[in-house]
This record gives sequence, C-alpha cells and structure tokens, in this order.
Amino acid sequence: MRDFDTIAALRIGLARAEDIHHWSHGEVTKAETIHFRTQKPVKDGLFCEVIFGPIRDWSCTCGKYHYKRQPGIICEKCGVELAPAAVRRERMGHIDLATPVAHPWHLRTIGLLLDLSPWQVASLLTYQRYLILQIDEEQRRNTHDQFYDTGDQHEKEAYQRLLKLTVGDLLETGHYQTVSRLFPGIFIARTGGDAVHHLLATLDLNQLATTLQQEIAVQGANAKKAIRRLHVINAFRTSGQHPDWMILSTIPVLPPELRPLLVLDGGRIASSDLNELYSHILHRNNRLKRFLEQNAPEIILNNERRLLQEACHALFDNAHKKKKTTDSRRRPMKSLTDVLQGKQGRFRRNLLGKRVDYSGRSVIVAGPNLKLHECGLPKEMAYELFKPFVIGKLLDHQYARSPKEAKRMVEQRDGLIWDVLDEVLFERVVLLNRAPTLHRLSIQAFHPRLIEGKAIQLHPLVCSAFNADFDGDQMAVHLPLSQRAQEEAHRLLLSTRNVRHPASGEPSISPSQEIVLGCFYLTEDRPDSKKGRHVYTDRNEARLAYTAGHIDLHTQIQVRIGDMFVYTAPPPAEPTHPAHGRVETTIGRVLFNDILPAQLGYRNYPMTKDTLKALLAECISTGKDEDTIHLLDEIKRIGYHYATKSGISFAISDIKIPPERETLIAKGRKQVSEGDLLYKTGEMTYDEWYRQTIEIWTQITEEISGKLKDVLDPFGTIMTIVKSGATKAKFQQIRQLSGIRGLMASPSGKILPIPVLSNYRLGLLVWEIFIAASGARKGFMDRSLNTAMSGYLTRRLVEAGMEVIVTQRDCQTREGLLITHEESHRMGLPTMRSRMIGRVLAEHTGNVAAGTLLDEHLVDTLLQSGIEHIRVRSPFYCQAPYGICQTCYGTDLATGKLIRLGVAVGVLAGQAIGEPGTQLTMRTFHSGGIANNASDITLGLPRVNDLFEVHPPTQAAPMAERSGIVKQIETEPQTGGYHIHFTSTNSQEPAEWITTIPFRRKIVVQEGQSIERGTPLVEGPLNPHDILQLLGQDMTQRYLIQEIQKVYRGTGAVIHDKHIEVIVRQMLRHVLVCDAGDTDLLPGSIIDRFTFLQCVASVLAQGGQPPVAQPHLLGLTNTVLHTASWIAAASFQDMSRVLSRAAIWHQQDNLVGLKERLIVGKILLTQDDKGKSHL
Repeated sequence: MRDFDTIAALRIGLARAEDIHHWSHGEVTKAETIHFRTQKPVKDGLFCEVIFGPIRDWSCTCGKYHYKRQPGIICEKCGVELAPAAVRRERMGHIDLATPVAHPWHLRTIGLLLDLSPWQVASLLTYQRYLILQIDEEQRRNTHDQFYDTGDQHEKEAYQRLLKLTVGDLLETGHYQTVSRLFPGIFIARTGGDAVHHLLATLDLNQLATTLQQEIAVQGANAKKAIRRLHVINAFRTSGQHPDWMILSTIPVLPPELRPLLVLDGGRIASSDLNELYSHILHRNNRLKRFLEQNAPEIILNNERRLLQEACHALFDNAHKKKKTTDSRRRPMKSLTDVLQGKQGRFRRNLLGKRVDYSGRSVIVAGPNLKLHECGLPKEMAYELFKPFVIGKLLDHQYARSPKEAKRMVEQRDGLIWDVLDEVLFERVVLLNRAPTLHRLSIQAFHPRLIEGKAIQLHPLVCSAFNADFDGDQMAVHLPLSQRAQEEAHRLLLSTRNVRHPASGEPSISPSQEIVLGCFYLTEDRPDSKKGRHVYTDRNEARLAYTAGHIDLHTQIQVRIGDMFVYTAPPPAEPTHPAHGRVETTIGRVLFNDILPAQLGYRNYPMTKDTLKALLAECISTGKDEDTIHLLDEIKRIGYHYATKSGISFAISDIKIPPERETLIAKGRKQVSEGDLLYKTGEMTYDEWYRQTIEIWTQITEEISGKLKDVLDPFGTIMTIVKSGATKAKFQQIRQLSGIRGLMASPSGKILPIPVLSNYRLGLLVWEIFIAASGARKGFMDRSLNTAMSGYLTRRLVEAGMEVIVTQRDCQTREGLLITHEESHRMGLPTMRSRMIGRVLAEHTGNVAAGTLLDEHLVDTLLQSGIEHIRVRSPFYCQAPYGICQTCYGTDLATGKLIRLGVAVGVLAGQAIGEPGTQLTMRTFHSGGIANNASDITLGLPRVNDLFEVHPPTQAAPMAERSGIVKQIETEPQTGGYHIHFTSTNSQEPAEWITTIPFRRKIVVQEGQSIERGTPLVEGPLNPHDILQLLGQDMTQRYLIQEIQKVYRGTGAVIHDKHIEVIVRQMLRHVLVCDAGDTDLLPGSIIDRFTFLQCVASVLAQGGQPPVAQPHLLGLTNTVLHTASWIAAASFQDMSRVLSRAAIWHQQDNLVGLKERLIVGKILLTQDDKGKSHL
C-alpha cells in the first residue's frame, strides 16, 4: 500500500515522448482486445498481459506459472511477468504515432505562440492549408522573364499569388498544389502536426520575448494580445519546458483496469468507450504506416494523417469536437476529458466523493421519549453496523473460542449477542446525515438507543437543524470506526454541542408543532377558566390546588415566588421585582416556570414559537450548556404532555364565514364597475384603472379579514394554533379558508386585477381555480429551478472560501471596520448591537481597550454610553498571507467563544450564505402564488448570484465620475432621455462635463446640488466595478455586504456580516498589475495581493523600481480558478483549461489546502485548542 503521507507536493507538466516511453511497459500495436474463442487478451493488444500484467494473481497466460513466486520472474514461454493482478491498474502502455498530432487542450496556446488564430491552427491540423516556412527570393526573381515569355493566363494568376507569398502565410491546398507544380523548389511549405511541430521547435523564445517586451513598453496595458503571448512565453521560459512538447509523437495508453471490458451472458461485451477510441487510433495509425511504406500519393497520406489527428482529438476531448465520434447508437463517446471532469468525473465522484462502508439508511420517525443526545437505532441496523465489534467483544469475554465461532453466533442471532451489543454501544456515537447536506448541522452525532421496528427515531427538537420532517424523509447512519474518530465525533458533532447556528449564533434547536402548541396552551390567559379569588403562599401550594381540582390551568391566581425577578413581556422589556414577592399569574405558567433555570427569572407571558426561541437564546448566552440541554428536554416533555391534554382539534363547523362577506364583495364590485366605466369612456388611463382596481380589492380583502377576526373565537382552536406559531399557518391562510382568497399573482409576478372571491369553505369556481393555479404552478417551478441554482451558488461559495482557515492568533493589523448607527439603520437594523457582538475592538473606545473581545454585556455597556460608531477588527483587513487570524475573525458563532486555530471559516461562511438561499427557495413552494408584500426569493437569488459573480446590472445606475455641482438637467427630445451638465469644483479637472441618462430613469439629483465623486445619479442598482474604480476597495466591500444582506434580511434569513466579509475578502484578494516596474510581472496580469506585496518588498530591498497595481474584483468562479492550487481549481470546473495552464507553467501544488489534501489521501491540516495539527 502506498504511503500517501510521504507525498510533499504534486507537480504537473508536459510529457515528452521519452517520458511516456519511460512510463510504458510496452508498445500497443494491435487494436484487438480479447480473443473471441479463448476470452484471453490478444498479445500486443489493448489488454495484453505481457504489457499490462497478468489477469490472475501470479499466473501467466500459458499456465506454466500459477502460484505466488518471487516478483520479477518472466515466463519463458509467453513472456508474462509474474505479479499480482492489481498491477493492471498501474501499468501503462504507449502507441508510437506515424505522424505528430496536436493535443486539443493546447490549441489556443499554440495559436498564441505562433500568432495564429484558432481557425488557422485548426485548418493546419486538418490539412486544409499549408504553412509557408521558407522562400528562395533569388529563384523567385529569376522566374520572372521565363514566366512572361511562355506563361498563359492561368500561370500568370499563379505567379501573382507566388509574388504575394511571405513566410508564415497560409495557402489553401488547391492553390498550394498549383503553385508548387508550376514553380517547384521556390518555397518550402508543410501542413498538419508536422508543420506546427517544426514551427514550435524552431521558435526562439528569448528573442520573441524581447520583441514583445518592446511592444508592450510602447503600448502599455493596451497591448493585450502581446501581453497574453508574453505570458505564455514566460511560462515556457520559467518552467524549462519547450513548446514543441505540446505536439505528440507518442500517446500513453491507460492501464486496462481503468478502462474495463466485461464479458456478459450470451457472448455480449460491455466495454469502456476509451477502448473503442484507442482502437480507432490504432487502426488509423497502422493504416498510415502501411501507406507510408508503400509510398502512397500525398493526398491519400494527408487524408490518413487528418483521420489520425481526429482520432487523437476524440480520445483526449471528444465533447468539444464539431463532429463528435459516436457509437452504434449515435451516442457521443466519453473521452479522457469526460472521464475526468464534471459531477461524474474522477475528481468529484471518486476523489472527493468517496463511498464509505458501515452505513445504513432508513425512514425517520419522531422519538418523543429520547434525550437530546440520543437517537433510536433499529436493532437489525445496529446489528449489521456493529457486527465486527460484537465479534471482537465475544472473543474478549471468551464467549467464543475463535472468530469463526463468534461469527456463527452472530449470524444465528444467539441471545447473548444483544447483551454484548448493548455493551458495544456504551459511550459510542453514530452520525446521522440528512441529504441534501447543506451545512454542518446536516451531520450530527448521537448516542444510539436500540429500538424495535425498522425506522430511525429522531429527537423532535433537532428537526429544524436537519430541516427534516416526518413525512417520509430518510436519513443515513454512519459509524465512526476508530477510537480517535469516536472521540472527535463526540467532541465536535454531538447534537448537544451544536445548539447554536453557525450562521447567526441563534439557537439551531427550536421547538415547533405540538411542543409549541402545548407550551402556548399551558401559558395562555383564558377568560373561560374558573373564577374566584385564589391566593397561595408558594408554588407548591398552588400545584396541590391544581392537583385537587380547585383551579384549572388558566385560572388567575396570586402566588409568592420569592425574590425572583418577573418578566411580564419578552426582553428587551425590563424585569420587575413584585411587591412582597407576590405575582398574579396562572398555574400553567407556574408549571412552565418550574422547568426554567433560575437565571431566567419568572416568565409571566404566553409562550409562542418566537418567545420560546428567544428564551432558549437567552439561556444559551447566560447559562451553562447543561442548563440549556435540560431545558430543551423539559420543554419537549411538557409541550407534548399539555398538547395532548388540551385536546385541540377543529371541525369544519369551526371555520365560520363572516355574515358581512357578501355585502363587502358587492360593494367592491360596484366600485370596480364605476372604474371600468370611466376607463371605457376614456376618462381614466389603463395604469390608473389598474391601480384603482388593485386598491379596491385590497381594501375589501382587509375589511373581510377584519370581520373574520370578529367572527372567530379568539380562544378557539384555530386562533390558538395561529397565535402560538406552532405551524406555518398565518391568518392569511385562515382568511382563504372562510373569508376570501383575494388577489393572485401571475407567474411573472404581476398582480392580476381579477380577484378570487370564493374561499375554500365554499369552494372555488372553475375559472377561479385556473387563476389560482398559475401562481401555484410558479411555486412548483421555482422550487425545482431555483433549488439547483442555489445549490450551485453554495458550491461556488464553499470553493471560494476553501483556503480560508484560521492560521494564526493575530496579524497585528491596525486597520478595522467602522460600524455606525446610521449605516445599521440603512441595513434595516434597529441598532448596531448585532454587528458588534463577537468582534474584537480595533481601537480604544470608552473604557474598553483595543483588542478586547466584545460579548453581549460589553456591547450593551458601550451602547448605553451613547457611542455612535465603533471600529472593530474584520476579515476585510486581515493581513495573514494564508488564511485568517483569530483576532480579525472574532467569535465562533457556533460556540460563542473565540474562534479556534485550524477552523475552516471559509467553508463555514459558504455554508452559512448558501444554506438560507436553498431554504428560502423551497419556502416559495408554500406561498401558493398569493399576492402579498413579501419579496420573492426568485427575485433575490438571481440578485445574490449577480452580486457574488460581480455581473454588471442590466440597468446600472450611472455614478458621478468626479466631484462638482449639477448645473443643468435637460431633456433629450429625440430619445426621451436626459443630459446632466456638471460644473467642476476642482481647478485641475475639466471645467464642465455632461452625463447622458437613458429614457425612463428616475433622476435623484437636482440642479444646483453639490455632489461627490461616486454619487449615484439615478435610482437602481450600482455596478460594483464602478464603485471600485470611483470610491475604492472599502466602499465596494460595504456595498456588497449591504446589498447581499438586503436580500436575505428581506426574507427573514439571518446571516452574520463576518461570513459575507470572508467571501468578499477572497473576491478582492487579487490585484491588477498596471506597471511592471523592475519585475518580471506583466501589465494587465492578475496576481494574489500578498504575492504582489512580497514582490514589491523584494524590489525595494534591491533598490529597484517597484511595480504598481490596483485592486481587482473577481467573481466567485474566477476567484476559485485563480487559486494557487491547481488541483483545487481543476476539481471545481473548466478542468481542461486549468490543467493545460498548470502543465505549461509546470506548477507545483504544495498540498496545503483541505481539498487537495483530501484528493491525494493525506490527513487534513487543522488544529485543536492546544495547537496540535490533525484532522
């Protein structure tokens, strides 16, 4: 077994023919695979045992050797080397080609080097044109007299073409044949891979680099093509490789086990497409060799060479051929590129998506009797998962004398094994995973409890973290095998250690459904309870009275609670200390407060879903973890108990229709008909009629909703369910049941002016069903389309943040993020409190020193002191060259403590941003197309995607290019647009300038107004690239955060700013070189900012001219593709382009990041609290 820990780095480069021969164990000369009668590999064929090794372990083809012997012995009869059959996964062969061919991945690079366009390179390689390599000028001049004396018109045209020829020209095949026949020996021309190979082999890279540098020095960054050519030339000069290595004279043949061939029943054969593609090459190569031996005409040879080039192209990259090579069913064959790239390719399916054993899957059901750290595991599933451990325990306790006997006892279900299984399960955990695994909370560890049946029991409170429900959802069970893996799962993944959400710090475990209903019923005030004056000395006496039946759960009582402080409303309301320790409450609230930790005081208000979640958040932040876990289990117990005791249910008779409903609908119809008449007579425009109609029916809907509230019993079952928040039902759904469905939204999002006047209690008319169904269909379509879109966004976010790991304690930067009240209000926040918590102060503020970690108490103290702004450390300004430092990141939101060294905060950030996008997408499914004021995530997701990919908005708002005063705003009569005239306030700039505004854009500046550089001139989204150019890097970062948060906060999702800051920092990590100075950098090249700073420091130390660069904003995709690791970039997307570029630069991957180490099978470089590196 190969020890992967000894691999320090991986380097990729271009392979020469000598390298391929060195890897090869023999040349493949025959296109055959196996003999149809003997079913054995054909010698010198694609499965030859002499080349690739024996099919059976230590057995040769002829049968002379069939036992394990010393490695290296070669059979004297058949020539097969004795070895294990596994070598057929490693040994390669090769094919020597009769003519050079070009690798399709490098065609653009070849064109850049030779200054040829892609179509010119393609015409050369397909033998459609000839390339002029040399011209004898003296002989061309000597043919002039002879030509004019004897030439006819046809020859004169050919001679004119000859006179125009220059070295490097391309000549069509017909013209080449005519000119070369009439004027032999005057010029030399070649075609195909041979011509390209000759040009690349004779290329003087140093001289060409000097020429291009002079051209760039004259034109600067405008010489884009010269810069790209010089970039490629420098790659070859730096790597020590030569360009002609991109032309192949020998191609490697993959080991047979990587392109398997299976013999099926009935003599049928299932084979990898690669075998067929290799056979095409071998057939054409052998045929070309025969034609060359027979001195066939040039036209036949060129045709065969073209076919060989196409066959090699199909082998390497069949998907990008214009005419793809297909099989007998006209299906395009999968080439080597197809095998490597995509979701089903080697990188993502085999190297990153490894399968595991010791796992199971089953449907989940609720386990109301489980503790928070437990899950119910079916006995049969546990038996299979822990079978090896049970066998080991049977041997340890000497219940069995041999492994064979122990295995027999297990298979026969000996009664003893269940006791042994209980012992094995003690203090062991299993991992539960619910697909799709959107974030870290989708995989958690639980202590298994053996149960009967076949379904997995799950604690009801962890459903929100898994986003699971009990309507048929399935979950997978995985068993950590080693003791070290068990300890790590227990320390990091146990459900009781993941009660905070990593994205926001809010509780990830929240009660819902019957638990909330039971708690609300228990703590609700009800006027129909027993009357009378009930005063009790303490809570025990009140409980006895309830047990004896003197009072019910909702009877108003007075009871002494001691010196506890009382909350009569949820925080931020201040608590009070009641006189004499006596409070007016209900026995239900007393019973609920009995389960609360002492530090939470006495809660004297109804417990809805939101108030329960806030109560848990307060318990997490103020109490111990044990208190929170105990409280969660008690809330589950008491919620289920009193939800059952309440007996809440409802019948169709509870759904009451307001008596005024028909009157209000008639009133609305009358008002709309009056508007229709005005519209038909031309007294009202369509827009006015539409607006009035929508307003009328909206008002009628609200009036019916008000009447419905009067009809419904406020303490009835329906309103109790709605008020408690136990389900997703809001009053809007109740209105549709017995009031009016109201206005519908079309699939385009526009509100239809025709309302659905019926309700579900009465039933919908046919045409009303059609109107309502369009919006419902939109919900289905959005769910399928946008779920994929948000999943892809999550993948890009995680890939972009993959290399952001906490690597050091403090980068010592003095910069920080300025947080102000004004900016927080613009972001929709009441205060800047949530943005301050968990940060480290960058400068002294009040009595708090710089470097202090701000917890909730310190933040409240600072806000009470009246500060309007504060500067804190931020990932934006972290100066760690790799990863990020603890101080700039601050608190780990999942634990409430300073982030540990080694935590992959970039992955956490990607999951935190992507997971709400996916969930919000799915929530549109429940809206049913009802017209309301809530924003639709189908509008938000494309906006978030555009912001992260930095796509310019379709109607970006123009910004002021410089500071000045708005002199005049005039209308353009022809287009309907505007011309804004500005006067400069800076004497060094032009005195006046004009900005043109397109038609129908709302101008937000006024004549005489003084504006600053970068001020938006019209309403609408801004272009982040314009902000970066006009206002700089800081304002670009702030704008991206504000716009992204605007989308998420508008839909109720909570994401901490620091997660977005981590990703935006990666997007602004690169700089664009403007002036190379005394370095090897090229103007227009994009490099890492920290690499650039090192280059500047090195040049300054030597007394040279430093380079100049400006910040450059990259989208998520380009950010990943510009990463230092070519393995990580290739496994993301554009695999062929990434590997081609890396091979030309001969790049080395030092295997530092998580992804590349996982791919090569190395342990991930993370650290624990003590700084020890391990997984």
